[in-house]
Amino acid sequence: METIVFLVPALLVVVLGYSVGYAVWEAAGLPGDPEVAGWTAGVVLLAVLTWLLVSWRRRVRRRGRRG
Repeated sequence: METIVFLVPALLVVVLGYSVGYAVWEAAGLPGDPEVAGWTAGVVLLAVLTWLLVSWRRRVRRRGRRG
């Protein structure tokens, strides 16, 4: 059950990135497969959000130890 708590938000982030990447590719009229751009955008968005959350959590923990 704990796994679902982490996987569902991650899947939603990837799908959001996929939708945005796909739409931008189609709107720009670029040649090639827009699905590749969509999945790439989704994975990059997940990686960026994960990095931001981890760095934020580390910063909060450091502040808690000081005071």
